[in-house]
Amino acid sequence: MKLSFSTLGCPKYTLDQVISTATDSGYDGVELRFLRGEVGLHDLEEFSPTGIKQTRAKLEQAGIEVACLDTSVRFTSPDPEERAQQLESARTYARLAAELGSRYIRVFGGTVPDSGPEREATTRRIAEGLAEAAAATRSEGVTAVLETHDSFCTSVQVAELLAYAPNDDLAILWDVLHSYRNGEALEDTWNALGDRIKHVHLKDSAAYSPTSFDFRLTGEGTMPIREFVSLLQREGYDGYLSFEWEKAWHPEIEEPEVAIPQYATYMRAL
Repeated sequence: MKLSFSTLGCPKYTLDQVISTATDSGYDGVELRFLRGEVGLHDLEEFSPTGIKQTRAKLEQAGIEVACLDTSVRFTSPDPEERAQQLESARTYARLAAELGSRYIRVFGGTVPDSGPEREATTRRIAEGLAEAAAATRSEGVTAVLETHDSFCTSVQVAELLAYAPNDDLAILWDVLHSYRNGEALEDTWNALGDRIKHVHLKDSAAYSPTSFDFRLTGEGTMPIREFVSLLQREGYDGYLSFEWEKAWHPEIEEPEVAIPQYATYMRAL
């Protein structure tokens, strides 16, 4: 297994700061979400047709891989124009990922109503949109990974989604906090989704439930991280364990200069 961190945890960093943080802390890769305070990576010079070559060269020279390129793509809307825009965003990020040598882009399922006919209709829309996006990104040589998040935190919820539009192109990004805080045992998630799990998000928390969670430095909460890592080792997972420190959304939590190196130190000890 390899270690990476999402730039969600250091949203204002430049590319050079991201690379130096990764190399100084002994990371194998980075997961790109923010850069220089911007979440729309495709609009930045670093990812322009000329800039992206320089970006890849800098990363390769430092020995840092792009573990995943994170999008906000989701297909909850019934509006055809909005859905077309989401599909085009998936294609754009897939092309960027391919140029950076990354194998994955992250996509979301989104939120569906708790019950009623609109729940079924929304779930079907999401499933069909994700199937189309996954096929489109696959054509670029990149795999779309659906994060266990929003209304699709557990393997049971993901299975419901996939039942509406079965496809082999869509893989899974397992955010273990979200499945675990919704009451699903680690082994149950793996047994149901292990064949599709290609990327992992880790973060620690001490107060969590299906509706909320807090942030703690790695090992200072009560998430069963050691048991989780042991499970992945037994099952032969050889992908990234990516630290998702949500500094961009929660500015009150510890600074990236503290949290990102601390995660690497803790995980290497495991």
